Amino acid sequence: MPLRSRVGRHAHTRAQCQNRVEDQFQVIMSLNFIPTMDGGAEASLSTDRVVAGIASDALCEAILRFQKQHFPTQQTGFVEPSGTVLAKMEMLASRPVATPNTGQWGEFQSGSVPRAFRAALADNHFLSHVMVVEILRATLSNGTVSTSELADLKMLAEKSKSIMPRSLTLLETFVKDAKDKIARLGPYRLDSLRVLAANRVCDFLRLRGHGQWPTLDRDEVGVGILMRLAYPGLLRQGGANLCGPAAMLFNVLNDHPLTYALYAIDLYERGEAKLNKLSIKPMGAVRHYFSAAKIDPVDWLTMASLRSSENWFIADIFDDPTGEGIWGEKREGLFGATTQMEMAWWFDRAGYHDIKEDANLVRHQRDTRNMDEASRLLAAGYRVCLLIDDQMIQTWTQSESGSKILMDRHWVVLRSMIDRSGGNVKMNIFTWGDGNYQVPQSGALPLDDFLMNYYGYVAAMP
Repeated sequence: MPLRSRVGRHAHTRAQCQNRVEDQFQVIMSLNFIPTMDGGAEASLSTDRVVAGIASDALCEAILRFQKQHFPTQQTGFVEPSGTVLAKMEMLASRPVATPNTGQWGEFQSGSVPRAFRAALADNHFLSHVMVVEILRATLSNGTVSTSELADLKMLAEKSKSIMPRSLTLLETFVKDAKDKIARLGPYRLDSLRVLAANRVCDFLRLRGHGQWPTLDRDEVGVGILMRLAYPGLLRQGGANLCGPAAMLFNVLNDHPLTYALYAIDLYERGEAKLNKLSIKPMGAVRHYFSAAKIDPVDWLTMASLRSSENWFIADIFDDPTGEGIWGEKREGLFGATTQMEMAWWFDRAGYHDIKEDANLVRHQRDTRNMDEASRLLAAGYRVCLLIDDQMIQTWTQSESGSKILMDRHWVVLRSMIDRSGGNVKMNIFTWGDGNYQVPQSGALPLDDFLMNYYGYVAAMP
């Protein structure tokens, strides 16, 4: 991945360069992959405390050491985007490497995993959890995860004689999830901002403990964030009534992936977090309850926290996350319906602007004006959430009137223009873990039926 700006500091004046965090990570990873005999850092540079705008003394010294060996007349102290120093670093960092001669390894298929593996075992042959996380970080550092890299990670997990049980489970979980997502959803890719977010997740994975969530496994949460950085449509509320938070966080994850990752990490570690100016502090019952059969750990962490912290209007289960005894049936992880005012507030506090809200939780739309405006706003670059009855996104077989049950209200994210040509409605939405869900799934959805199950929109400009 190309650098966006200079990394390091001027050798003569010691003035810092721009030093964007993601650029520093890229230079650090390249130098870590290069042996000291070739002017590299050979796994000695840390990524724990990378600060925007400030290159550490260790990084600056490593850059100068590399330039002294390969460019003795160009010891500037910094790395230029698309410059000869960066090109030389990337060339040396990407060279094929020999696997340590331990007698137990097979044939590595990728370049990044064996380089990181060699760096991890530079001092000894014990594969610690921190080393395993750094190997995973190296795999993610170029913004892609290939099938050959997954094969190498799998081999590493299977053949290491010193890998810890937690590290083994982490690698197996990541490989299994990534393989499944690549097969179903396409290549695993991260842009530069998502690589930065993935680096923060790796820092999170290096740590121990359950933070403020005794029922949630740290590594399951971390892998869940990594999957959602590449595939935002994976967000899914399971059996909990959390469609409002799911719709809101889907937009945040698409527009501000680093904000989403830090929000999840802070929630886990501190029990509270912020989405820009939106302060979230879930009640204790939420932090101590979880049913893995219904919702992924990271989605319970992020969605239930938002819902629990921001209940406004519709009564919910302040003391009973299972919903038993309140609604007459067990609806696991039940929370109150998200109002249109609340959705607009979330957008505003999360850093969006020009919020537009035209929805009514209890009255469906009577004409096409509202739906056409929702389409127009989407085309103009707004993020648009629609309020519908959830029966409308099931396989449509017959005409049905709008539900009188508030719990049937369902927030989705509009992903295409709403086509109402020919008297039938077609559109793509985000809902239930699918970022491109087609409505209707089969048959035809007559315009009148759509309107009887449609309650309006909330839109916001990122």
